[in-house]
Amino acid sequence: MSGNFRVLFLYPNLMLQTMFPQAITVFSALLKQRGYEVDIFDTTFYETEERTSDEYRIDNLQVKPYDVKKHREILKPLANLMPDLRAKVESFQPELIAVSALEDTFRLGVALLEGIKDYHIPNLVGGVFPTFAPEKAMRETVIDMICLGEGEGALLDLCDALSTGEDHATIKNLWVRKPDGEIVRNMLRDTIDLDTLPIPDFSLFDPNRFYKPMKGRLMRMGSVETHRGCPFKCAFCNSPGQVQLYKRNNAGEFFRLKSVERVRRELLNLRETFHVEYIHFPADTFLAMPDPHLYAFAEMYQDIKLPFWCQTRPETLTPERIRVLESMGCRDMSLGIEHGNEQFRKAVVRRDYTNDDLVQYFNHLEGTSIRVSVNNIVGMPTETRELTWDTIWMNRRVQHLLYSANAFHFVPYHGTSLRNLALQKGYITDDTQLTCITKDTVLHMPEYTKEQIKGAVRTFTLYMRYPEEEFPRIADAEKLDDHGNRVFRELQSEFTERYFKGDAVSVHA
Repeated sequence: MSGNFRVLFLYPNLMLQTMFPQAITVFSALLKQRGYEVDIFDTTFYETEERTSDEYRIDNLQVKPYDVKKHREILKPLANLMPDLRAKVESFQPELIAVSALEDTFRLGVALLEGIKDYHIPNLVGGVFPTFAPEKAMRETVIDMICLGEGEGALLDLCDALSTGEDHATIKNLWVRKPDGEIVRNMLRDTIDLDTLPIPDFSLFDPNRFYKPMKGRLMRMGSVETHRGCPFKCAFCNSPGQVQLYKRNNAGEFFRLKSVERVRRELLNLRETFHVEYIHFPADTFLAMPDPHLYAFAEMYQDIKLPFWCQTRPETLTPERIRVLESMGCRDMSLGIEHGNEQFRKAVVRRDYTNDDLVQYFNHLEGTSIRVSVNNIVGMPTETRELTWDTIWMNRRVQHLLYSANAFHFVPYHGTSLRNLALQKGYITDDTQLTCITKDTVLHMPEYTKEQIKGAVRTFTLYMRYPEEEFPRIADAEKLDDHGNRVFRELQSEFTERYFKGDAVSVHA
């Protein structure tokens, strides 16, 4: 293939969200392997928002404060964004613009494409939003093509076709807008064997992307995909939608593991080439692997000797599995409680276990050195403030085992069953613009107002950690008026001094 064909990746991202987009690292490696030239324009280090997601989490007492001002020093002014993009296009002269967008960054991606449409360069937009809302994505006339599902094979086929002047309208996984406006909707191809992919290309990105705030300081962190998809069926997540999409199209099993040897090669690349000091395994459920695979993984990891962070579901924990993780060097683990009311959790969230079961799973962590954080969701469809109390009390039952707790706003992402419920109830419209889980709710529920949800999110950690006699004061801090804001600021200061002074977290019964 011609080495002169050039692809510019366009990555609209939330400000200072430095976790690597795994897809682009793989796409870049694939294209370079084929002989194509690759570059990227990444919005991560532009001032596209007033505040970062981490700043919201710091304000809500979910993470240990760090030097945000120092982190912000690398930001470029928003006014530079479009001129810099146009300068990149003019200097690199791409023949394809490839955009990878999440649902909450899709609008930014469209705006960037609008700003360079006069160059008349073909563009392709992929990611979870085009996958689950393809008709909506193609309503944006600036978009030429979208990719549904996995993009590795489709992107290679597209570049091969464009570089040789062949017709690209029938490439699987792509929807293509033809010159007359007709949209060609192609079927999905089979899932790819993950072990056949090249080692991800991290060199494409700004080196600052390796730095991620972790427990109060910036750490040089690399990410490794251990498996793709998730076997569980949480109603707030679109991973089950991916599984069903491929099943409906007879395109293979979406959930699958990489081989241990393949993961080892990726880890060595990050350690030896990029000198990372910490590993993040971004799988939805890290322990969604059989025990023999976990044991082989643990044996392999003895030679890596880097601390790591993973997330999993509570019911995947056993004393033996925790022992194995700790022997590997698991430093941090995120677990999803999500909701504390058993009936609501089973019927709405689609997690079927009792609160006593949940406590038992967490008790397996007693005495370990692993720092545990938990994730909770506030403001799901049909939830009430009273139901949120159940989540708070569930967190209080296991707080002695926790380093921190997150309370995130529910976001009705396309491809999730809870989005459908929110639409049915009239809490959102089909055109409601979504925001990040750390920022605000977009639901309009008469039984649980936006102000109540925001107040519950910002005081969640206070209710979890503080003794009950402080509850009336915390209740004042839930109110988003002058008095409530003043009380909340006082509690913020007290909490930070009391609980975030060192790495250890003290607990009140």
